[in-house]
Amino acid sequence: MSGGVGLGVPAHATELDFLPVGDPLEAELRILDVLGPAGARPTGLRRLHSRPLQVFELPADSAAFPEAGRLSLLRLGRWRARDLPQDGSPPGTTPRLFQTEPEPGTRLEISAAVEGAGEVDESDSRFLRGSGLHTRTAARFDRWLLYSHLVAGHFPGGQAWADPLVANTDFLIHTEESYVAYTPESGRWAVQAGRSRWHWGPGEEGSLLLSRTSPAITGVAVRGSLPALHLDFTALHATLGASAGEQLAAHRVEWQPWEPLRLGLSEAARYQSDGWDPLYAIGVVPYVLVQRIEAEDETDSSATLRNNVLLAVDAAWRIASGTRVYGELLVDDLHSETGDNPDKLAFQLGLEGVGTVTGRRVTWGTEYTRLSRWVYTSFFGRSFASHGEPLGFPTGPDTRRVRVRGALDLGVSVQLLAAVAWMERGENTIAEPFVPGSPAPDSWALEGVAERTRDLELGARWWPASGVDLTLRGGWRKIENAAHVEGADDDGLRGSLEVRLIR
Repeated sequence: MSGGVGLGVPAHATELDFLPVGDPLEAELRILDVLGPAGARPTGLRRLHSRPLQVFELPADSAAFPEAGRLSLLRLGRWRARDLPQDGSPPGTTPRLFQTEPEPGTRLEISAAVEGAGEVDESDSRFLRGSGLHTRTAARFDRWLLYSHLVAGHFPGGQAWADPLVANTDFLIHTEESYVAYTPESGRWAVQAGRSRWHWGPGEEGSLLLSRTSPAITGVAVRGSLPALHLDFTALHATLGASAGEQLAAHRVEWQPWEPLRLGLSEAARYQSDGWDPLYAIGVVPYVLVQRIEAEDETDSSATLRNNVLLAVDAAWRIASGTRVYGELLVDDLHSETGDNPDKLAFQLGLEGVGTVTGRRVTWGTEYTRLSRWVYTSFFGRSFASHGEPLGFPTGPDTRRVRVRGALDLGVSVQLLAAVAWMERGENTIAEPFVPGSPAPDSWALEGVAERTRDLELGARWWPASGVDLTLRGGWRKIENAAHVEGADDDGLRGSLEVRLIR
């Protein structure tokens, strides 16, 4: 692995680590992909829309990118330089609390942090999920990696499923990212088993099939790649409800047939079984066929073998250096032969760019997401959700949302932020499926009284080191027909503070 800007020498110890889904560095990788390569050199970003990524997959060659990517490479470099001796690390590097390598191929790392966010508006203040004290422990044994991320923090509603650390509060110990993983020396495949999040697709705010905004889930993921064909495959199998036998199977192919173009095809199935069904778990049989195969094997049990299959296709095309368009289409149900049942569809379109103004880097993007009624729902109990929240786009069904964002980098440590969003939400929820035999209204028409929300947000971010990241935001929100009550309007100022102090 070659050294990058600010790195000096190769990072050697933790190339097997996974970059957590939702990490701020994902935005820097996104910027590098929008910029594309400088000349004919490859960027090293073989896959981007099938996350999480592993450290050895991240780009390290500064010459592969245009000058506008320098800030991103500096931020990546100082983060990766945690593995270097402290006296050889570049400015802005935050070493871990403890790390030791007693012999080649064996390593132990411990990191501690204060992380979280708080929000305040004119009527309430609250901590966001996971705010508190964090510890991360990683142990490497040759090509094996054991990773545990424990949080002593705030988890809304946590008293219902765990004993709180402080009586009558939602402050408890929990983990949403702990796993064991194996990666061979070739790096062409890997397996990860445990609890984590996944994000499939090019969406920035969220994606339609598996989104970084969804709750953490427990499962096994297998990844394989064919570098010569620029092809990557991922299969995931997870249990969403052990006592009820609620299972999730998903697989994805990401292909880069041409350097500026990324294509993706994903499929997911929700099914019920006391254990993992081999045909779902292996991930090589299309899920639309699995139910037919099992029904053929047991012709009298088709009613109990019902699954809910979703299919998504996505594409991202860099039309010029610094400008990219992307989109995703999700098919939950498509009824071409009859109008008795509604089509359940969702789509997302995006445009984003990177440039410079008076020598300062500017990034921007706009994203439109539309989910028709009944998307993710199931009348026979296989909704595409966990803990009542969608595994895909966080708004759930019966919504349309537009968001425009922008950022101005004043340097490697200071960033100014702005975002405007508009959303319409109908009364249909993920708990309200369409029941066959019911009247089938237009699935693209918002149900009942639509709630309309407008958000304006300005912010500033200070990121002077890899382990110091503070973001302050302030804004205004206006809600029309609040809680779907005609004429009930609400507006007011809002503020938030995000803190990440990691050692």
